[in-house]
Amino acid sequence: MVTPRRRERVWPWAVGLLAVILVALAFIVPVPRYLEGPGSTRNTVDLVTVRGHESFDSDGAILYLTVSQRRATVASLIGAALSANVEVRTPEEVSPSGDRRQDRQLEQAQMDRSKLTALIVAFDVLGLPLTVTGEGAFVQYVEPDSPAAAVIEAGDVIVGVEGVGVTTSSELRDKLAGKAPGEVVTVTRTRGETTEDIAVELIPAEDDATRGILGVVIQTYNESVDTGFSVELDSGKVIGPSAGLAWTLGIIDRLTPGELSGGRTVAVTGTIDSSGEVGAVGGVDKKVLAAIRDGATLFLYPASTSDESLQKMRAAAGDKIEMHPVSTVYEALDYLDTSGIEGIDSQK
Repeated sequence: MVTPRRRERVWPWAVGLLAVILVALAFIVPVPRYLEGPGSTRNTVDLVTVRGHESFDSDGAILYLTVSQRRATVASLIGAALSANVEVRTPEEVSPSGDRRQDRQLEQAQMDRSKLTALIVAFDVLGLPLTVTGEGAFVQYVEPDSPAAAVIEAGDVIVGVEGVGVTTSSELRDKLAGKAPGEVVTVTRTRGETTEDIAVELIPAEDDATRGILGVVIQTYNESVDTGFSVELDSGKVIGPSAGLAWTLGIIDRLTPGELSGGRTVAVTGTIDSSGEVGAVGGVDKKVLAAIRDGATLFLYPASTSDESLQKMRAAAGDKIEMHPVSTVYEALDYLDTSGIEGIDSQK
């Protein structure tokens, strides 16, 4: 039998134990929200391994930057509410497809692609020979209102133009060079097991109304690169395309004497395409904070960054770091020490 006095002694202990359990659960049990904040940084120069060719060490660093993303708990949501550097995201914002595994596979493919493209661009900058081969031009996106949308779909592979074979995306662009909007070209398209010739009317390019284009976004299908020697890029578990420019600069620095960084710690973000153009990335306000935290004194970011993202980035950085927008790899090199690169033309 429990006496009233004993019940009075047990009650506070029970309340205390319940409180401890609830607090523990607040720190352990995840809720359907994600927290985004400044992530890790890594020096790309140290992650580039060259075999069979002369390479050079660097005292400075060219950092690529990441955004930290983790599942929230009640306790971490409270902490996020008190921090200006952490944002709360819904599952739909984090994974629009609703399939996190599929999204990660896509982002891994984007990282692999960014490293391959960085290698191609770096060798082009340095004038080093390399051979790019592929099995056609893979269609990533089709402009919805273009004539191509009626006959070409994302996932198709273009393997010829006007009866001439195409093995890479650059070959396809070369085949279309000089053609005008309104012209109709015959494209050989592979879809699944079927290959057929289709007629496509060209549309004006956004940057030149006299230049005809298909209205598709492409990349080389099953692309491979022969450099004549081994260049390995260690991205670890980091995924996504945003380290493309940093990889490009890291490869250039590794293959040339002197230091692109000038002995400083330089933080870089932005995608890279095969022409050397730098594309916008997300989370620049978080990335600049990671750069500042890890000692960077210069931050290069895409010139195409949106006004909203720029405002958030500048508010986060204040005057703690020098920042410059760049639209090409050559513009990035203009802010770096290129004295160790013979014959470089920063205005290319």
